[in-house]
Amino acid sequence: MRSLFSLLFLFLLVGVAHAHEVRPGYIEITETSENNYAISWKQPVRENVDSVSGLGLRPVFPTNCKHIGARDMVRRTGALIEQFFLECEGGLLGQQIGMDGLQRTITDVFVRLIPLQGETASLRLTAETPIGRLSGGGAPLQEYLMLGVEHLIFGYDHILFIITLTLITVSLRRLFWVVTAFTLAHSITLALSVLGILRLSSAPVEAIIALSIVFVAVELSLPPQKRSYVASNHPQLIAFVFGLIHGFGFSGVLLDIGMPRGETAQALVLFNIGLEAGQLFVVALVSLVTAAAARSSLNQYSVQARSITALIVGAIASYWMITRLAAIIS
Repeated sequence: MRSLFSLLFLFLLVGVAHAHEVRPGYIEITETSENNYAISWKQPVRENVDSVSGLGLRPVFPTNCKHIGARDMVRRTGALIEQFFLECEGGLLGQQIGMDGLQRTITDVFVRLIPLQGETASLRLTAETPIGRLSGGGAPLQEYLMLGVEHLIFGYDHILFIITLTLITVSLRRLFWVVTAFTLAHSITLALSVLGILRLSSAPVEAIIALSIVFVAVELSLPPQKRSYVASNHPQLIAFVFGLIHGFGFSGVLLDIGMPRGETAQALVLFNIGLEAGQLFVVALVSLVTAAAARSSLNQYSVQARSITALIVGAIASYWMITRLAAIIS
């Protein structure tokens, strides 16, 4: 029974997704003069949280640093941005920087130091390694690979779209073309956005992503013989068209943290490979679970389970769409 086990997986997935944060934090440290630095700390905030407390994260700088002047804090869509200045005797290169409170989240924080002279230094802080050393040379490129995997796995709106697409695809051969079309589409717009060729505002993009889930959920709620011609015969077209929009959504994380100087193409390719790996994991998991269920005694409940799955997915996506549209209007 294809949809019943997917429904159980969906409950777990949405519960985890709402319990954790998926967008990274970003600290940009710009050396303005010798041993003096301008700090921009972009902290993600939980969706639908009205306070300005963000996630309760606090950057910890080495003891040779002291704050200069006042702090400036502003709230942006999905982020809390704090700007201030530091004076660090002896400089920051080679020093350790930490993030207090990161252990309580699954949010990554990228740190980038732009010195007056020499190469940019950067590092990635995680819940497992909340302290790192600014050693120069930039963050290892493999970090962008893992960032792609994590962004897909913990990007619950993207996952719901992939799950519903998988469920309305009736054969492995067609599923191959659906996955290929989605990958090609989001790769195009991801590259265009990150390279600055074509960018869209994040608010309408997020609303259309929610709409894409609603669209496929409606198709999933119908018996196969009553679905639209495109959903029944060419679901790869749905994957491609909406995949273009999802690509702009994927680009948000890279636009937040920036790309390593001189290695933009490599980082972009690795991030995209990570997205593809996460996508194939979700498709394989849903396919294996539903195939096993189809061979079990639970197969007789497939119609009811499919309808319940479509109802829950559609309700969640409709809520997202309404709240995102309301945010645009307001």
